[in-house]
Amino acid sequence: MNAQKSLKKKNISRHPNNYHYIDNNNMTKEKWIQLKNYYSPHESNRTTALDRNGTIDKVSTCVVDRCICEKDQAEDCMRKVNIHMRKCEQYIEGGNIKETTLLLRQVNGRNGLIKDRSSCMKGNRDGGELRDEYHVKDKHEHERNRAYHPNNGPLPLQLGGEKNTHHNNLFLDKFGISSKRGKNELKCELKNELNDNLMLVLNYSSLQVLRSLNMRYAYVNNKEYFMSLSLICNQLAVNKFNDKEFWLILSNKLTKVLKIKNINKIFCIRWLSLILNSFARVHILNKDFMKEASAVIMQCRSKDEMHSFDISQIVNSFSKLNYIDYNLFEFLEKFIYDKIDELSYQSISNICNAYCKLGKNNEILFSHLSKRVQTNLDKFNEQELANILNSYSKLNEKYVNLFNKSLQHVLDRFYKFKPVEIVMITNAYSKCNIYCKSFFSSLYCYIKNYSALFQPGELAIIANSYATFNMREVHTFEFIKKRIINKEYLLEDRNVAMLLHAYGKLLIRDEDFILNLLKKKKDVIKSLDSRNLTLFYVSLVKLNIHIPPDIYKSFKIMISKNLYSFTDLALVSICYASMFYMYFDMKLISSILLLLNKRQASSRSFAHQIHVSLFVLHTLYDFCKFSFKFIECLYHLLIRAYHYVTQPNYYDINKSGIQKRIYPFIPKKFINVHTEVPVGPFVVDFLLLRRIDTQQSVRQLSETGKAKVTP
Repeated sequence: MNAQKSLKKKNISRHPNNYHYIDNNNMTKEKWIQLKNYYSPHESNRTTALDRNGTIDKVSTCVVDRCICEKDQAEDCMRKVNIHMRKCEQYIEGGNIKETTLLLRQVNGRNGLIKDRSSCMKGNRDGGELRDEYHVKDKHEHERNRAYHPNNGPLPLQLGGEKNTHHNNLFLDKFGISSKRGKNELKCELKNELNDNLMLVLNYSSLQVLRSLNMRYAYVNNKEYFMSLSLICNQLAVNKFNDKEFWLILSNKLTKVLKIKNINKIFCIRWLSLILNSFARVHILNKDFMKEASAVIMQCRSKDEMHSFDISQIVNSFSKLNYIDYNLFEFLEKFIYDKIDELSYQSISNICNAYCKLGKNNEILFSHLSKRVQTNLDKFNEQELANILNSYSKLNEKYVNLFNKSLQHVLDRFYKFKPVEIVMITNAYSKCNIYCKSFFSSLYCYIKNYSALFQPGELAIIANSYATFNMREVHTFEFIKKRIINKEYLLEDRNVAMLLHAYGKLLIRDEDFILNLLKKKKDVIKSLDSRNLTLFYVSLVKLNIHIPPDIYKSFKIMISKNLYSFTDLALVSICYASMFYMYFDMKLISSILLLLNKRQASSRSFAHQIHVSLFVLHTLYDFCKFSFKFIECLYHLLIRAYHYVTQPNYYDINKSGIQKRIYPFIPKKFINVHTEVPVGPFVVDFLLLRRIDTQQSVRQLSETGKAKVTP
């Protein structure tokens, strides 16, 4: 987006009459040294330079004026180079080498002075004086540029014909382009050279920005300066100028500027919001700068001082940088209410995305925004619609009407969405537990045709969505597996847990794939939070896969180390999964049961799993051999579980995956199908294998646990 067009600012003269330039040829060596000392970033050197000679003030004033002009020229150069790059790409695609080479020549001609000037700024010296070749131009180069300019007549270059072939080759050779190379090679070479020229302009502009901020505040104390500063920063970010050192220095200098009293009178919200957006684009976070920016924004009292565009830019910047200032967001909320009818569709999307991360219930705000969204669903583009649905899915209150109305718009434009947007929408509907058969049919076709465009992490989220609705689509998971194999390193920690949870819940026992994933991502176990660690461990046990001893040891260490960070349901799930005969550890189980009793855990799901766990313990051990403390713990747990067991609907649990698969083949008349007893299949295996040899091995494993249990 062209920032200047959107801001609708006045045309400001780029060369005011009061700007004077220093004639480098008439500058003495002594004055250049004074000038260099003046530009030193240290205040002491600058003061010394001023005190040394009274005439330096005139020189410094001229330099300040020149720097401001050079900032505008740099901005103009960036704009022109961008235009040339776009034109060159169009000409290359069309096979018009003539126009392409002309544009390349013009860019090189324009950037000749920038190359010289940039070398001057870096401090190159020749004979003790700083080199400045700003006014030094090669006369022959100038004439050559004029001769080849389109306005001066046609060039002797005719593509596709046999005539003038010699002239064509000579013409191309003048610009270092071999006439024997193809269009693709020419395209790559021109793009590389244009990118080099663009980076030259960006480097020069960044240098000028920092130099201008080293000047006295009196010289930059005007609105036009901060306007130019914000526009240049915006262009640097748009063109992906990712020099972290520059952005950190800039943020430190701007932090000092924002601390100046009444700075908000000349540093208006519009320019500050653009600068914040620039930092968000390059993902550079300086908390001190964000804090000062927040303080300046909250000094705004009139709603006319802040446009709806500014609000959107501010909250989006804070959201992208994961720096949430609750006071600022609460302050901006009242401005959103006043301007809710003026918000653009992109602004609505940005505000929804930012405020959903607060973790607070902004029900009134989201209720007002949902009304605007529902009445204008056809006007949001694909990215905005995906962001909005993803934002509303994170709220405690699920806006079912919004999701139902959006569904048809999603289906109508399904193949216009990008893969990342499809993932966001799928995840949103699964979080809200809204299932649509047509949606998943379209999703299967989309994945089948464009599986190569998905990243492994995105496919893990889709797999988790299938698990939410208990959809055991083997063909879809085959596409997912093929895409992830040999790219496991691209999976984030939580993505691995999601993927294994999906395979475990749907009982897709692809042992080779899972073991390969487990071995390559075993270091992930040490960095998982309690929730994802639970999913990881329980899923592997459900699949009845032999976990390598070193990996299982890591699991036990991490669970024991973070035992108090797990929720009650997570602890019960781990205890229930630990009934698997290969990984039965009485020491771990006893520590979990004691903690659950201490917390007085109680719920229907808790009752089901603790009932099974106590049943297994009673089958294996003689409770009389336990300590009184542990027996008392088991007694209280059983009482809380029995409260739910006696309820008439206790056995009305969800049907298992096996039952759902065989249900269509069972006669519907004269047969009553009951749900399975609340004992997992691996627990039944554990009890059936309880022979003399198995019992001895289990008791040997639990000897260390008895020492823990018996005080």
